[in-house]
Amino acid sequence: MARICILLLPFVVSLPLWGQTSADLSAKYPRVTAYKVRADVLMLARFAPDGQVCEMTLEKPEKTDGGIVFGNSFSEKEIQSLLAELVPENERGRNLTRPLNGTIDGGFITTDYTYENVLIRVNGITRPEPAGNMVITITWPKRTCNGGQSTAAH
Repeated sequence: MARICILLLPFVVSLPLWGQTSADLSAKYPRVTAYKVRADVLMLARFAPDGQVCEMTLEKPEKTDGGIVFGNSFSEKEIQSLLAELVPENERGRNLTRPLNGTIDGGFITTDYTYENVLIRVNGITRPEPAGNMVITITWPKRTCNGGQSTAAH
């Protein structure tokens, strides 16, 4: 029995050296480009064949360079600030948002802001605490995105 433990020890000690490499992950999964819009906000973008953005998805990751973020939802003020920066009012076109522009389904809430040129969808949670706006998606309905590509490489 002691001989088996001694023979397995070098094998067990070397296991951490067999972790996945960048090449391993790249072979399994496509790379995407994320843009760091704020210290705690990441944006993924999809592009139309002509290179113009057709969709942006913004989220706050749970872990940032500064540590783990608790209560990582967007405030209404942050949403308005991000929209002003990424899609200024003059680019959005006329506001076509209906008065009752949100839906609640179980613990999830979706709020749509409709403009002539863009649709802004804010997805959030109502429970468990802390509730809040978790993901912002900005879509240009008149632009067709490339077949699912989420990279900036063109």
